[in-house]
Amino acid sequence: MSSAPTELIARLLDKRQIRIRKRWAIIQLNLWLQQGWVTAQGEGIFNLTNAGEQAFRQYLLTQGENSLELLLQQLDIQLPERCNSHILSYLLKQDTKVTLEHMHEHEIKVLRDSYLLLRCNLPCSIFMQSGELIDVSTLFSAWGEVAIPERAISAITKILWKEKPPQHVITIDNRDAFVSMALPADTLLIHAPLKDTTMAEQLFRALTDNIHWRHFGDLSPVSFQQANLFAERIQRQLALFLPENWPDYLRLLGKPLVANEKWALAGLTRQQQINLQFLFENQQKLPQQVMVYAKNWIHLT
Repeated sequence: MSSAPTELIARLLDKRQIRIRKRWAIIQLNLWLQQGWVTAQGEGIFNLTNAGEQAFRQYLLTQGENSLELLLQQLDIQLPERCNSHILSYLLKQDTKVTLEHMHEHEIKVLRDSYLLLRCNLPCSIFMQSGELIDVSTLFSAWGEVAIPERAISAITKILWKEKPPQHVITIDNRDAFVSMALPADTLLIHAPLKDTTMAEQLFRALTDNIHWRHFGDLSPVSFQQANLFAERIQRQLALFLPENWPDYLRLLGKPLVANEKWALAGLTRQQQINLQFLFENQQKLPQQVMVYAKNWIHLT
């Protein structure tokens, strides 16, 4: 047997009943059905029989199989529906061969258990799927920021504003820039690292479309490319939040593009391209960290 059917065997031994969607797995299970090793319940559901359990255990013993499923069975543990990625790596002895697709087949969501950081100067509450209403206004005023665990993000249904909604939501790529920038009036700041904007994208679903989105990040080809992909995923037009005197920062602190860096204008409006012409012509880039203490800011739409 190939590794894929072996994993299927281990799943059957672990759960005894599984739901299958992939064509190759259904074909394999139908072959085992003819042997009397499984029974079919319809809608892709198969149950392990006693004869199948005996046959499969014997097969794994003869093969010396050491799959993740067999390991969990030997330890008498079952992975939760949401599993911490680092815990999983320790169970696998740092083996990264078990892919996210593999975990998805087992209906397990792999989490980093990081946090989404927010800053805001407007009173608001977070409405959860459970019906619970969480007032975060005091946390904003006392601590300056609120950290939402990754495990809670998907359960957020809506953000309710007590007086008025913010005029802008601004995502900031860098953590240091996020905590250091002065909070603009009527604004929700979100720390959204462009290398992984998954949590920020989930929170956007709880925001109304009439709140204008802006992004603050590096003035660099890779940052613009990542920000444009982020904009596509949240189905909004990319708009930039920049110091009014950003050309001065570029002249004093800009760095030349390296050989493999090249400006691409995809995702930028015609007006943005015109306003950023000085950046493109000078073939320089600028890190966001140097701009955070600017006094006056503009929205490039």
